Amino acid sequence: MSDSEEQILEPPGTITIVGGGPLGLEAALYGRFLGYDVTLMEANTIGASMLAQADQPLSMLPDRCLSPLALSALNAQNHESPPLILPTTVGQRVEKVLVALTETDLLRGRVRCDAKVVRIEHSAIQSNEEDVSGGNANDGDQSDGDLPPDFRLTVESGDAVESEAVILAIGDAPDLDTSFDLPCPYLYRIGQEKTDDAEHDFIMGLKQIVELYAKLADRESLDLYRPIRGTQPSNESTG
Repeated sequence: MSDSEEQILEPPGTITIVGGGPLGLEAALYGRFLGYDVTLMEANTIGASMLAQADQPLSMLPDRCLSPLALSALNAQNHESPPLILPTTVGQRVEKVLVALTETDLLRGRVRCDAKVVRIEHSAIQSNEEDVSGGNANDGDQSDGDLPPDFRLTVESGDAVESEAVILAIGDAPDLDTSFDLPCPYLYRIGQEKTDDAEHDFIMGLKQIVELYAKLADRESLDLYRPIRGTQPSNESTG
């Protein structure tokens, strides 16, 4: 299997995103727009790491703290209300953008808070002929040499989630405990590069989202931000 083939996942494939910050929510929304079966796992509450600076002003212009896709989703959710008033503080960004996104039609019921992922393992793929409780699932190895194994994400409570792909949106925190070596096909990490420029970091994270979904969908030119990117007065491109 070639590197490019190893990364292809057609909708409605399952994707689990770890981290409920700005990039985690943006990655979840992007996946849902493409038709993927997305689950987002957050160890605490949405935007929890930002709440210590809740009263601080945004370090970027308000219209640059969310993607055009997120803005579209929020406005569509409130189509009978006045246009979204963009946030000017960190706390408003959490409430008006991040938490509000979890309540949109695309993400409602797909976000699990207080679900700290403590380990990621490979999980054997069950063939169509095998019963879920049977088959050779003892080591998570590929059964036919063509398909990579799925992932099993275990949370602190002991519950586990199965997923075909994983996106880590945990900032510059250390890698989670895994049963396999990294890097690994179908496991992505976004937003790990941190600078003193929050706007730059956010835009670079959006670019990573575009690139990884283009790879998963096997469509090199895929960019859901492109048609309306010009409405954002940014000097940096996400594609």
